[in-house]
Amino acid sequence: MNEGPRSRIRLKFARLAPAREMTHLEQIKTLRSRAAASGLRFWPAKVGGQTVPKMAFGPAVSVGHESLCEYADLYLEEFAREESAAERVRPLDDARFTLISARRIPVFFPSIEAAVNAAEYFMEAGFPEGFSGASVDTFMAKKSVPWEKLKPSGESRTLDARAPVLSASYDPAVSLLKVTLKLEPGKNVKPETVAELMAGVRPDFRRIVRKELYWFGSGGKLEVF
Repeated sequence: MNEGPRSRIRLKFARLAPAREMTHLEQIKTLRSRAAASGLRFWPAKVGGQTVPKMAFGPAVSVGHESLCEYADLYLEEFAREESAAERVRPLDDARFTLISARRIPVFFPSIEAAVNAAEYFMEAGFPEGFSGASVDTFMAKKSVPWEKLKPSGESRTLDARAPVLSASYDPAVSLLKVTLKLEPGKNVKPETVAELMAGVRPDFRRIVRKELYWFGSGGKLEVF
């Protein structure tokens, strides 16, 4: 009798410019189809009455963003070497998603979403005249930055937009703002919002990339996921 999946492969993808307008659900469907087409003996799951590969995914990336850290855990009926899994999935790369890595992890490890604690973003934009590293330092020196979050329902809620910002820096040579944000249910703030609060006005965003995901190690230090 089958007791459950025999192995779990963590796939890491780059979400490229042609995919940045995809929703999280559309991305999930695309990556599931890719896993099914790989030829790997996946552990089956039922979704919408259809049999699909059993998979788990990382935190949703915003529509309009690119990413270098889209994770998908694929559960298999067989033991598979990391290299073999990569060899099956990589030929399916296209202009939207490319495989960065594949690694085996224990079947019963916590989910990706439960384990991720922070995300780093790179924002290329036209910032207002006078915006500089000092503007970033001024924001970071504040104890709190109240911000009114308006939900689609029209309901508003006040959040502290300073609390989730773990680090930030600005490179004027390439007009690039880097921020690392703590991820915490009910308290998350989008990187665009942080950039707007730092600049005083909404920058003219050209490109936003989720660069990396992190978890807090035993010493409280951020570790690459």
